[in-house]
Amino acid sequence: MPSLGTACLCTYASYFSKDTNLLQSAGQIALVDTLIAILAGLMIFPAAFSVGVNPDSGPSLIFITLPNVFMQAFASMPVVGYVVSIMFYALLVFAALTSTISMHEIGTAFFTEKLSLPRRKSAWVVTIVAGIISVFCALSVGAYTDIQLLGKSLMDFCDGLTANFLLPTGAMLTCLLVGWYVPKQTVFDEFTSEGRLKGSLFDIYLFAVRFVCPICITLIFLHQLGIV
Repeated sequence: MPSLGTACLCTYASYFSKDTNLLQSAGQIALVDTLIAILAGLMIFPAAFSVGVNPDSGPSLIFITLPNVFMQAFASMPVVGYVVSIMFYALLVFAALTSTISMHEIGTAFFTEKLSLPRRKSAWVVTIVAGIISVFCALSVGAYTDIQLLGKSLMDFCDGLTANFLLPTGAMLTCLLVGWYVPKQTVFDEFTSEGRLKGSLFDIYLFAVRFVCPICITLIFLHQLGIV
């Protein structure tokens, strides 16, 4: 989820007013996103271990294992188990919606700005395409397990493609674009909100974007490929 939190900030930042403090907003989003992730881990992992479930079992952990965990944890109080389950999945829906809206906006903005489609039509195009893909992904781990790509279910394939390749590639291209292609003065103006904020850390930021981040992303990418 942290990566999606970053995507949310990058998406909505294009609509911020000039008076918005991007540094403060980024810090708040990173802090809240991290705290929520830690709290979720503190709840899910002990519960999974308590019933002998592998916590990295993927989508089945959320949709198959956790309901059983809740019911076993509240075996003496079934009503409480149902209430906890409903609350958990309600929060999961809100978490998914916030991330979905930010990612949805990227495609909508592309069709609107580059292809000159009306915003409503652009939103419908993205929604329909994403909906069709989502249906097949869901079916690949349900009623139609023979829907596979490269020996994996469509759900696992899309998840692996996105997490292991598309996100690192997008992050790398962003670093290269901001660090080496965009004029330094333009980056400085964005960093300082056109002079409204102090730019004392700009050199450190630019160095990290140009060198530190690409090296870290490359190492992560090589690790995903099993090379390091």
